[in-house]
Amino acid sequence: MSGNTYFNHAYAGIEAISIFVPNHYFPIEDLARVRGVDEEKFTIGLGCKKMSVLSPFEDPVTMAATAMKDLIRKSGISKDQIGCLVVGSESGVDESKPIAVYLHEMLGLEDNCRCFDIKNACYAGTAALRSAMSWAMTPASKGRKAVVITTDVAYYDLGSPGEPTQGAGACAMLIGTDPGVLSLDTANEAVHTNEVMDFWRPAYRNSAIVNGHYSLECYLEGLRKTWSLYRDMTSYRMKDYDYLLFHTPFPKMAWKAHNLIYKLEGGFKALGMTEEESFNTKVLPTLKAAQEMGNIYTSSIFAAITSLVEFHDMKPGMLLGVFSYGSGSSSEFISGTTGKAVKSWANRTGLSHYLSRRRKISYDDYVLYRAAYEQRMKDGYFVNHEPSDENPFVYLGIKNHKRLYSYTAQDSEDVKTIGLTKPLQG
Repeated sequence: MSGNTYFNHAYAGIEAISIFVPNHYFPIEDLARVRGVDEEKFTIGLGCKKMSVLSPFEDPVTMAATAMKDLIRKSGISKDQIGCLVVGSESGVDESKPIAVYLHEMLGLEDNCRCFDIKNACYAGTAALRSAMSWAMTPASKGRKAVVITTDVAYYDLGSPGEPTQGAGACAMLIGTDPGVLSLDTANEAVHTNEVMDFWRPAYRNSAIVNGHYSLECYLEGLRKTWSLYRDMTSYRMKDYDYLLFHTPFPKMAWKAHNLIYKLEGGFKALGMTEEESFNTKVLPTLKAAQEMGNIYTSSIFAAITSLVEFHDMKPGMLLGVFSYGSGSSSEFISGTTGKAVKSWANRTGLSHYLSRRRKISYDDYVLYRAAYEQRMKDGYFVNHEPSDENPFVYLGIKNHKRLYSYTAQDSEDVKTIGLTKPLQG
């Protein structure tokens, strides 16, 4: 079945994909030494290598804008062809104003473009993708494309169990009915919802609260339910999938997820390979971004896609199984078939570029950048930094309760600022 599986119903999915990785990283083994912990507890027990750390002039909006700018440039799409922009994030910068509207201005999109955010923990990215796919298949799209952006900062208290899993990043995807990267199943829906308090971040906190072991149980329960439901709908079994992609709060979680399915499917007797062989073949190639960036919440599953597309010999017609989980909780399992243009995106997603250019920081800088993150949501925070080729979008701070961004206009060399009152167009 693998290699020749195409759906017989309407196509929709990912036509192009791009990822953004922040400028700096902090090694996990350095964190272990500072915390007085055996580094293998983090590097092997959690599977983490590095965490992406935001500079004082970066935030979820600047990450999203850079990823989207790269997507537009690499896909060759004109801005008037974009009719819908959906952002999935659990790192919103305002309790009312959507990130999507900031991006609309920064990228110079047409004013008849539908723009909105979705918040649903880490599942928000998949929810945004589903919404964009539905729009792209309606007559209202009139042949235009949708863009989905996922952007997040995973942030936990110093010394907490979640600290070594921290990360930051953004993904941008062009969504339409000619999915050259990944065609997704539009006919079958395997979802699971259950109200739980496994992970949450109250509006008055920067850092999240995690009931760790309970959250893992909730994740695996969502996977068990959606896997079984999707298998019954489609008759796909584990052996049919070329790759399995899992939401990855830390890389070792992907092993736990694979372990569950491996046992449900009958293990070696049914699959003809050991658990380690199955994991190394079907899951490990998807984890490069998670190992290098840390947890990136809504972007996690799409960073797994970029890891495959960027570094591995992907061929059209490969069958991928995709599991998305968002605490609280929402789960979905879906399958997709790689498209005819998937090979053309090798070394073009941005993952190699951004990983190679970023810089290692010391523990003192790590703490300093955390302090900046704590302050950047407060009125009066200001960073004097100019946009550049390396950082085309810069977060300046908040003045009179208005967020300020500086960026170079897309169609000129003019530097513009968001946050200043501008005249309305007649």
